[in-house]
Amino acid sequence: MIRRKLVAKMQSLLDKATVASKKKDSEITHLHEEVDQLRKKLDIAEDEAIARYKMSAKYKSSLHMYDVESFKAAIEMTKEWLVDDHSKINPNEFDRYLRKRRATDLATPKAKKTDH
Repeated sequence: MIRRKLVAKMQSLLDKATVASKKKDSEITHLHEEVDQLRKKLDIAEDEAIARYKMSAKYKSSLHMYDVESFKAAIEMTKEWLVDDHSKINPNEFDRYLRKRRATDLATPKAKKTDH
């Protein structure tokens, strides 16, 4: 009789633990989906911000003010400052991101200028 009660209690505890585990798994899956959605929004926002900056007068004046090599050096210094100032930024990931952006920018056809 006592054994049956113990087995029943153990089964009840096991069932509760299983339900709790499934609930946690569901929450984790939901959080992963939410993180993925936020990353997509961040990528879109970042692309939009870069596009707005490239259309700005500040960007155009920077291009005219520097020669190409100086401009690349300024970008590299900015990257180093970001990595030094923000310890959470992984330099290798940042370099990989920059290479990815450069490849995307190079693959995007640019409008030809026409003289009127």
